[in-house]
Amino acid sequence: MAAPTPTPAPSDPTFRTYTPSLATAYLHTRNSYSTPLYRSILTHHLSPPAPPPSSAPIPAGNRHTLLDLGCGPGTSTRELALHFEHAIGADPGAAMIAAARAAGGRAGSGDAVRWVVGEAEGLEGVLERAGAEGWRMVGGRGEGGGVDMITAGMAAHWFDMRAFWAQADRVLNAAGTVALWTVASLYCHPAHPSAARIQAHLFHLELVVLAPYSLPPLDLSRNYYDALPLPWSCEPPVTAFPPSWFVRKTWDRDGVLSDGEDFFGGSEEISVDDLERQLGTASMVTRWRAAHSELVGTERDCVKECVERIRGVVGEGKFKVGGGTALLLFRKSV
Repeated sequence: MAAPTPTPAPSDPTFRTYTPSLATAYLHTRNSYSTPLYRSILTHHLSPPAPPPSSAPIPAGNRHTLLDLGCGPGTSTRELALHFEHAIGADPGAAMIAAARAAGGRAGSGDAVRWVVGEAEGLEGVLERAGAEGWRMVGGRGEGGGVDMITAGMAAHWFDMRAFWAQADRVLNAAGTVALWTVASLYCHPAHPSAARIQAHLFHLELVVLAPYSLPPLDLSRNYYDALPLPWSCEPPVTAFPPSWFVRKTWDRDGVLSDGEDFFGGSEEISVDDLERQLGTASMVTRWRAAHSELVGTERDCVKECVERIRGVVGEGKFKVGGGTALLLFRKSV
């Protein structure tokens, strides 16, 4: 008898093992994404893709059910759910889902968001668990009974993309949308008179101090999903997502403002204390702190050292920050 194939280790060993206190801190510290990003996603979904020559018109996406993957405590799920009749948020971290449930959320119809523990590589199981929570299909799969949009914000780099695309093909309705996005690094607005000094401290933390605690999937995010496996590049290829309907949008790559004025969706004005709280939710920081538990809460904590250097530049004043954004949009064939 052949030996069983070993189950690969999850590429995200951190967020899925968050404690309840870390998940709650993530909920209250991490901001939502910008309105223009959500608008770009929804406009794409509700606009019919261009049909091939001599073909019948292709319908726009429906608004019955949203499935948000790697949802964490559900911040983006709640924002997008308002545009759908029903919504499901799924994350492999039990503590993240517990925090999402505690925060609640409703779809545009008033229906409660269903929060389930589940992975992007097992979407059929996710829908089964959502059904146990009260979500109902409107028909059999292939008859509008799956989901109409699948989203993943700053999460797809952790997925086994080959397994994800195969599962997305099985649960996504015809003309449905897959929207994957990431926000890479943190940049000081270049108009700040000390932007270069502030950025040097941020880069030192990210690229030097935390480098030993990075993981290969983070390189996918840091490089704007340039190398993220696409459905037609997988083996075997998933042919349900036509390359001609694929759209890639990138804003403010490497901190260079696309419009020359501000980050996509606007900058966030923060204090040094705000920065300290935000940096503390990064997975690399979590792993650094696990390896240096004796330094957590001291002046030698990696985040504390970084923000105190920045405080030496800006004092107690606020400064503007943002990130580079990449958005990948796919449509399922009809």
